[in-house]
Amino acid sequence: MLHSPIQTDALIIGAGPVGLFQVFELGLLEIKAHVIDSLPEAGGQCIELYPDKPIYDIPAIPVCTGRELTNNLLKQIEPFGAQFHLGQEVTELKVQADGRFLVSTSKDEHFLSKTILSQLGLAPFSLALSILRAWTPFLIGKFSIV
Repeated sequence: MLHSPIQTDALIIGAGPVGLFQVFELGLLEIKAHVIDSLPEAGGQCIELYPDKPIYDIPAIPVCTGRELTNNLLKQIEPFGAQFHLGQEVTELKVQADGRFLVSTSKDEHFLSKTILSQLGLAPFSLALSILRAWTPFLIGKFSIV
């Protein structure tokens, strides 16, 4: 049964470092975001696979751990009030007549968003492909989605 969807200007799929930084960039533009991730906590692979392992390839940071990177990103985005929906996966994406996207999750949450930013680090390929197919009419340039 479809509940009244959460309406948002931006929906970020993926709460890893790139998704968290996307919250920051949107926040600078005064755009509020909701973030969905299949993992139970924000941080993506950095926090899930190597929280205490040194990372050497972050611009302007000589070395940090996955946990430090995640904590710093979470602190950086605090002022922007992103809402997190963790431990759930996107199960369906439909383009609405008005151009917005209706997104459903495995926890029966529904979102209606003008924009979807996909940071699908560990997503199943079939989901990534379905999102690309749904976006095809909105992509600029010549792309072929098979």
